[in-house]
Amino acid sequence: MLKKCAVINDLSGFGKCSLTASIPVLSVMGVEAHPLPTAVLSNQTAYDSYEALPLTDCMKPFYLEWKKLGVHFDSILTGFVMNSEQLDIISGFINEFKENNTILVVDPVMADNGRLYNGYTPEMCEKIRALSMKADVITPNISELFFLAERDCSSSLPDIISCGLGLLNKGYKSIVATGYTDGESISNIVFTNNDYEIIKAKKCGGYFSGTGDLVSAVITGGITRGQSLSESTKLATAFVEKAVMNTAALSSNDGVDFESVLGELI
Repeated sequence: MLKKCAVINDLSGFGKCSLTASIPVLSVMGVEAHPLPTAVLSNQTAYDSYEALPLTDCMKPFYLEWKKLGVHFDSILTGFVMNSEQLDIISGFINEFKENNTILVVDPVMADNGRLYNGYTPEMCEKIRALSMKADVITPNISELFFLAERDCSSSLPDIISCGLGLLNKGYKSIVATGYTDGESISNIVFTNNDYEIIKAKKCGGYFSGTGDLVSAVITGGITRGQSLSESTKLATAFVEKAVMNTAALSSNDGVDFESVLGELI
């Protein structure tokens, strides 16, 4: 029987991110993906404009219907939210569905390039910290790592290492800090058991949307099917590197051509 993962994220029509990235990745890895959408977007938020329909009022009624079905999840992956109330609903979902053996992966989506995303309030950031503390694994980008620690953002590797280890000391279980750039390489850094491991890939081109969602999805798929966090992160890093190398998108907002390398995950 296939293992099941609940995926709580938005659905964007263009941008190859969030649910349109995580569902095919999890599926090809042999994990059933069960989406609980937080919003439907015309396209992801990095484009010059977009239309968004928050699904706040639908989320709890939807998962209560799942409760009636008596379903169980082997893992839960959370991502983008539209407002503070959705974070409360996600917390309630976790209380309902997280069992002792359910793996919770939280992508604490709230910032990039040293700045919070538009509309992310101090209240939302505090709730994201509380949600992240419940997680077995969190997958922040470098900016989000520092916002979780309530420290000034930095691109210095010693500062990043200090920040990650400091979060472990505060009670965070395991962390994969994504997208550390150094010269010709881009790395994901695994923090666990008061230690860290730097997993490098070749840097190809500039920014592409959706790569963080792909990393989180591959990591979730890997640990759901029994791989270690280190193995899963190495797989995710190599997968995104190949996807970026195969990408012919004219705009970085269009995301990467990950479809051409999905076979690497089987």
